[in-house]
Amino acid sequence: MPSFLYIVIESLKESVVFFYNYWWFFTPLMLWPIFQLAWVNYAQEKYFRSIKWNLLEIKIPKEIEKRPKTMEEFFSGIYSSHDVIIDTLYDVYLEGALDVWFSLEIVSIEGDVHFYIRTPIKSRAIIEAQIYAQYPDAEIKEVEDYVTDIPDDIPSKDYEMWGTDMTLGKEDAYPLRTYKEFEDSASGEFVDPISNIVEGVSKLGKGEQIWMQVLIRATGDEWKQEADNIVLDLIGRKKKKKAFSNPLAFIISEIADIGRYIIFGLFSAVNPLEESEKKETKEEESISLMLHLSPGEKDIVTAIDNSTKKPGFETDIRWVYLAKRDIFDKPKGCGICFSYFAQFGSQDLNYLYPNSKTKTSAYYFLTEFRLAIRKRKILRKYKRREFDEKGYVLNVEELATIFHFPTIEVKAPVAPRVEAKKGKPPAGLPI
Repeated sequence: MPSFLYIVIESLKESVVFFYNYWWFFTPLMLWPIFQLAWVNYAQEKYFRSIKWNLLEIKIPKEIEKRPKTMEEFFSGIYSSHDVIIDTLYDVYLEGALDVWFSLEIVSIEGDVHFYIRTPIKSRAIIEAQIYAQYPDAEIKEVEDYVTDIPDDIPSKDYEMWGTDMTLGKEDAYPLRTYKEFEDSASGEFVDPISNIVEGVSKLGKGEQIWMQVLIRATGDEWKQEADNIVLDLIGRKKKKKAFSNPLAFIISEIADIGRYIIFGLFSAVNPLEESEKKETKEEESISLMLHLSPGEKDIVTAIDNSTKKPGFETDIRWVYLAKRDIFDKPKGCGICFSYFAQFGSQDLNYLYPNSKTKTSAYYFLTEFRLAIRKRKILRKYKRREFDEKGYVLNVEELATIFHFPTIEVKAPVAPRVEAKKGKPPAGLPI
């Protein structure tokens, strides 16, 4: 028997005997991640159910001339909500605390358009403060939740629907088109991208509704490091070593590296340490590929670099089209929403498209049954305003492009507006 195979077999035997003798020690360690996941999910669901929410409708004056840049300042203002809930392990494992998130919603009910922001009651003050800071004449009113008017058991004999989550086509680092690209640099003419959805949903008839929500939660700078590595890869430079926020993950990574070096050292004629040093020296001595990139590739690098300079929000975009069964028009409802999101995409950078895991489509077998399950699931998630999973990251400029209040360029008569400017009564008025 070859010595190599003999060593492997003997090592396996020793491992089995060792595990058999000390199973009582290793079994809890192996089951701990499963228990941890199950318990944290239970604690977070309990915490989620305890949160009290407010649904705020926002109306802005007719004569407003502010561009989406104003909404970008709003998002930068609420970014301060990042990492203010969770302070200790007690908050994570016993309280099940979740970071603050908000739902930005554009809703059309039979052609009447509404702009909503759903916020935890404890965060309502920061939302109102930032809205008034950027739109001093805005009107903010708490309203009843419109989702309660629609039953949960759709599809039914009365209602039909179609819905999906939207996801990014590429890594988070690649940005979407933003409002700056909707303005003619020569003439200064601005085409408000929000007009696409406002004009579209204004065409809905009696019995039809479109709900659209943009769930956001302020995030840290981890996504920026991934973006930096993408840029370094594009220009041919060495990637930055991943920083581990979890000490256990760092230890496991280091042990894996040691094991890899030992294995290669035993069974390979090549010294991995020497090869690593040669590779690093070659990378350091090589000339950056930035000098040899095409104009288009340089634009991509610049766009990614500019995108990471702004705060980011973990994001999940979801929408549904609902209608009475006898007037349900899938091409109409889907066309309105798909055309809206399509305008933010580009071939070179990023784009939004339906998430195949959540869109209400089914093929091959049991299609009726599976479709019903998918439709009720996405409707439930919309009503609960829950993140499907860890969302993708959009920066404040991208968010301001997708969700902002209609500017003066939007002529749709159904766009929500404050009809009259309100002011304080004059001083000295007799009462």
